[in-house]
Amino acid sequence: MSIKKLAVFIFLLASFPLLCFGHGGSDNGGMECGILSQGGYAIHLDVYVYGRMGQFKTYCQNIPNTGKMTMVFDLITPDLKSIPLDVKVIDLATGKSILEVPPKLYSTGVASIDVNFEKTGKYMTNITLVKGDGSNPMVFKFPINVGLSSFLTSPTAIIVMVLGGVVVGLGIFVFLSRKKKVTPSPIASSKA
Repeated sequence: MSIKKLAVFIFLLASFPLLCFGHGGSDNGGMECGILSQGGYAIHLDVYVYGRMGQFKTYCQNIPNTGKMTMVFDLITPDLKSIPLDVKVIDLATGKSILEVPPKLYSTGVASIDVNFEKTGKYMTNITLVKGDGSNPMVFKFPINVGLSSFLTSPTAIIVMVLGGVVVGLGIFVFLSRKKKVTPSPIASSKA
């Protein structure tokens, strides 16, 4: 393997963690990020945070900012389309509900619910399956942290890591390309 190829490989390897900041820069991503399953049922959560000009980012658990957003629950198990769901979002600091949606059917298999997280903090979204007489409810609990993102997922940290990766990669490349190749001298090879 040539030195230049090795330098590129090391740079790409060092940059790989930076590529993992998809899914809105959160520590989650993909369908597995917000799936809860119990009792033979499964529900997936994505939270859509809207930005300028209709752009949005999706998050599952760690949402960087407060404000209006949309929670989208994918009812993965087909049977859930015929069971009424009750949705509550509770502020864990106060124990008070900031959103309550009475039981209803989501026959399309998708529940799209607007919510306004006015302050930073920890919240719990409870999805209750309302079956039969309601004596034994099944509750899916999705924790949501608003405005409590770590430094590593902040835009500043991402910029610092990207620039750091570029500088390190360029440094390795320049160092390896300037390194003089040692060639045997004609005198040393004639002695053999």
